[in-house]
Amino acid sequence: MREKRTGWFSCLIAVLVMIFLLAPLVVIVIASFTPTAVVTFPPKGFSLAWYANIFHSSTHFMEGLGNSLKIGLLATALDVLLGVTAALSICRYDFKGKNALLNYFTSPMYVPSVAFAFVLLQIYSQIGGVPGMLRLFIGHFVIILPYIVRNTVSVLHVFNWTLEDAATSLGANPVQVFFKIPIPLAKPGVLAGALLAFLYSFDEVALSSLLSTPRFITLPIRIMNYMELTFDPTLAAISTLLILGSLILIVLMEKFIGLDMFVK
Repeated sequence: MREKRTGWFSCLIAVLVMIFLLAPLVVIVIASFTPTAVVTFPPKGFSLAWYANIFHSSTHFMEGLGNSLKIGLLATALDVLLGVTAALSICRYDFKGKNALLNYFTSPMYVPSVAFAFVLLQIYSQIGGVPGMLRLFIGHFVIILPYIVRNTVSVLHVFNWTLEDAATSLGANPVQVFFKIPIPLAKPGVLAGALLAFLYSFDEVALSSLLSTPRFITLPIRIMNYMELTFDPTLAAISTLLILGSLILIVLMEKFIGLDMFVK
């Protein structure tokens, strides 16, 4: 009887926590359809005008979205090459300083992005003439690398490397062994790390706010700049679209990777 009461109490706490977390999102989604220029809840009618305002050239949201996608995809793609290579080297070979090398690749996780951005800003100011996209790319490239390295290492550290010897004994050349043994088995970790890295890059604010230039601004900074001047339901509308995009990514993660990979 006591265990039953404990079970009900745990379920009640879980439901209350879920309501606490989801309630603000529900309010944002519903408020995005208000026809008035002031965010109201519940809305006094229904309108899609604020969603149309997202695509208006004066808001520059689509330009910011394009910049965020460019930086996120490019930094993630190059980090996958570097991160997977580093993870394979760390897990495949035993050498002195192995743990130090792993800590080096994951060290950006322990440095506040604001502090790192300030250092980069000092370097860029001394060099001069660094394009805005390159400024942001270098920053994002460094801060998202640990997510790929960590997730790949978490898969490869339990990998049985004698499978490579077995494949070689069966006539496979080194290239075939590489692409048919460790890479497919490390694929869940690589994909999980790449998705986390891209999402972190896409949502990064602190670093982007310091390194952005007037000609190259990412979407989160566009939203912040818009919020400083105007606070209308356009912000709720674009937030709703970002929530929808996040839900789609979660569904894709569960289908192709499994959300348990992120827990590991």
